[in-house]
Parts: sequence; structure tokens; C-alpha cells
Amino acid sequence: MSKIVVFDCEYLTKEGAMGRLWSGHDDPDPMVVQIGAVLLDLDDEARIVDETKIYVKPEGRDGALYLLDPYFIELTGISDEVLATDAVDLGEALHRLDDFSQGADFWSWGKDELLALGVSCFLRGLVPPIGARRFGNLKSVFLRTGMTETHIKATNSGQLAGYYGVDSAALSEHDALDDARSLARALGHLMEKGHLSNDTFGS
Repeated sequence: MSKIVVFDCEYLTKEGAMGRLWSGHDDPDPMVVQIGAVLLDLDDEARIVDETKIYVKPEGRDGALYLLDPYFIELTGISDEVLATDAVDLGEALHRLDDFSQGADFWSWGKDELLALGVSCFLRGLVPPIGARRFGNLKSVFLRTGMTETHIKATNSGQLAGYYGVDSAALSEHDALDDARSLARALGHLMEKGHLSNDTFGS
């Protein structure tokens, strides 16, 4: 079975922080807080084989836990209480993600790995357990299928299933797993229509 993992992440933020590249005087570091991933079977039109959602403790440079900004809580539905119950250390989260992948490569809408591994691991003093060569950018894939750069820029991962008219009613934007499901459904639609093949992903 040829497999890939489609994943999405949610990061610490507050209103306007992304536009400032998290450089405001009181912006939090963009630590990863939630990872959602789906394992897809490319031999069966990107059928979802398995899925996972991992919460990550948002620890700062000094090791102290961040309290979530109200803007982030409203955006994602993630609360301090959820993290207190379900979150794990970053290193454990990334090892869980690697185990989940069964050795398959990772694809995201953009370059989520730069924050999930690059920035977050740097801030925690960790060596990323998954090599950069295992990550790909789905925006380049969708561009090759005819989606315009204008639409790519205007569409986030959670909106992609709806963009292609695939059922997205039960999906919540800015939930990492639902956003990954949105990407997976869009990929499945394009494979069913013959616009994508295993070769697209090097499989």
C-alpha cells in the first residue's frame, strides 16, 4: 500500500500575531499546540486509513506553560483545561506522529513543519525526530491540478474540501484534525477524478 500522511497544526497566537510574524512586544512564541493527521491509502483514491489528534503542552523558552489567549481559544476551541488533561510534551508528540506515519511522508497546506518542528523544537532545545526531506507542500500539488495561485492564497486548509464541493458540513475550521480531513477529502476528490496519481507524491 502506498501511503502518505496529511497533517495540520494549530499554534499559539493572539489577534494580529500572524500578520506581525509573532514579533509584537507581547506576542507568544508560535509553539505548536495541536497536531491533526490522517494516513491515506493512495492505492484506494486517498482513502483515510487512520487518523490522530495530538495536543502539545505549550511550554515557553523557560519551560513554563503559556496560558492561552482568549482569541486563540475562540478560534480553535482549545482550552487550558483540555491541555491540562490531554497534552503531552513536544518530544513525545512528535515521536507519536512519527510512529503514526508508519514511515510515510508528510504533506501539509504550506510548510507546517517549519513551525511544528523547526521553531517549536528550537524553542524547546530539541533535535527534530523527523527529517525535513519527509515533508511536502500540498499547495504545489493543487497548483498542478489547476487551482490558481489567487485561490490558493485565499483558501485555508479547512476550506479546501468545501472549495471542491466535497461534503465539509461536519468539519470545524482551525481544528487540526478536521483541517487535515478537509485536505484529505479534497485529495480524494482529485484522485477520483483522475487529476492526481501516486506518482504525484513519489509513490
